[in-house]
Order: sequence, then C-alpha cells, then structure tokens
Amino acid sequence: MKLFAGRDQLRAVFASRRTRKVGVVAFLLGVASLLPLLFVAGPYVTLWRMDQAVGKGDMTALTDFVDLEDVRAEIKKKLNKEADSSIGELSDAFIRWLEEGIGEMGNQAVERLVTMAWVKERLLENSGGEVDRGFLGQISYAFFEAPDRFVVRLGAEGNTPVRLQLTRSGLHWRVSAVYY
Repeated sequence: MKLFAGRDQLRAVFASRRTRKVGVVAFLLGVASLLPLLFVAGPYVTLWRMDQAVGKGDMTALTDFVDLEDVRAEIKKKLNKEADSSIGELSDAFIRWLEEGIGEMGNQAVERLVTMAWVKERLLENSGGEVDRGFLGQISYAFFEAPDRFVVRLGAEGNTPVRLQLTRSGLHWRVSAVYY
C-alpha cells in the first residue's frame, strides 16, 4: 500500500509543477501579446497628452512632447540642399515665412522663429479658432512611417495641412519635425 501512496504523491507533485508551468507560459504569452499593442498605442497616447496640454494652455507640459532642437535641425537640413531631411515637400506659405525670417534675422532666423509658441500655433492652425478644444479633431492622418517614426497630418490635404513627425526615444515619442 505504501508503494501506491508514493505514486499518488508523485503524480500530485508533477501535476502541480505542470500547472505552474502552464500558468507561467500563459502569463508570458499574455505579456508578449500586449507589447505590440503598447508599442502601437504609444504615439497615439502622446498625441492625446499633447492635445490635453495644448487645450489647457500648459506650455511646460507641451515641452515634454516636443524636441525643439530636433524641429529646428530638421528645418535647417531642409534649407541645406546637400543635407538629407525627413521633412517632406514644403508649402509656399512655409517657404515665404522662412524667407521673410531669414531676410529680417539672418542666420539666427530658425532659432528665433521656431519656438514652443510657434509649435503651439501650428498645432492649432486648423482648429477654426476653437483653441480650448485642442487639435485632435483636426487630425486627418496619423500612422507609422517606420518603427521609430510616426507622421501626423493636421487639416485636410487641400488646406495646407500642418505635418508633424514624432520619433521614438526609448519608450517615449516626441515631436521632431513640424512643417506645412
């Protein structure tokens, strides 16, 4: 009889180990299936948080989402015909704005013109004057261009839309280019 009792105990031990293994595997599969969802949701959450900051007029919070030096650097790259830039085709209005600034301020035009206030104005440019509602309602396109680059179009294509480019830095997404 002792022999049979030992077998039952062994079966119970192996069954509990198997149950634990299945639980661990299920947990790992659950986590692995959530990671892509979190990755895809990241830039959309950033846009929502930016919209909240803009709607509240919180410029300090907005600076957490915009890398102003990168925005300036991308504009300077676009102005330099020999440098590669991730900015797409510029509108005539954007080119006129830059030309006027360069004419008035010279080499420091981009640093003086491209400020957080300018970024906020661009975000709200197509809002129809409804500043407190933010800019989310103006998004006509928002999707990945690459695993670490997300592009956003604010406003309809025919109305000189504002374009944003967000790039991933670690786990966070930040605006790295603004143009129209």
